[in-house]
Amino acid sequence: MEENLERNEQEKLPETEREVPAPKGDIRISEDVIGALATQALLSVEGVRPASAGLVANLRLGRKGSSGVRISVSEGNPPIVQVDTYIIVKYGLRLPDISWDVQESVKEQIERYTGYAVKEVNVTIQGIDFGEPRGSANPQEAHLVDEEPLGESH
Repeated sequence: MEENLERNEQEKLPETEREVPAPKGDIRISEDVIGALATQALLSVEGVRPASAGLVANLRLGRKGSSGVRISVSEGNPPIVQVDTYIIVKYGLRLPDISWDVQESVKEQIERYTGYAVKEVNVTIQGIDFGEPRGSANPQEAHLVDEEPLGESH
């Protein structure tokens, strides 16, 4: 009887004020999905394009990697995400500002669409895009600064 009274009172309330039972079970979002969101966030920053995440990511050692990003998700509720980004920046743009824009865009997009907390977004600028060189035989090619990861020498 008492339960019916509570149910009737809940039905009279506007939908936004009704108590919704908590869902049961776990929801997990794949690192590949989070990587795709991070890549889309990279592409939304003007003057930036994804670069290779390097040999370790290509061999799939350690963390998963995709186009210009590597993702690490730790256990927790909500899970905590660490993102490593690898980018090429158009010549003439201020690198600290671009890095900040990438960090904010990636963090905001992942948190908005997954509900996961983003611990950090690391940005590695692997090259500068100087645009089409004069007299280039192939107009599709862009002239880049060496894309070798930092710390390695020839």
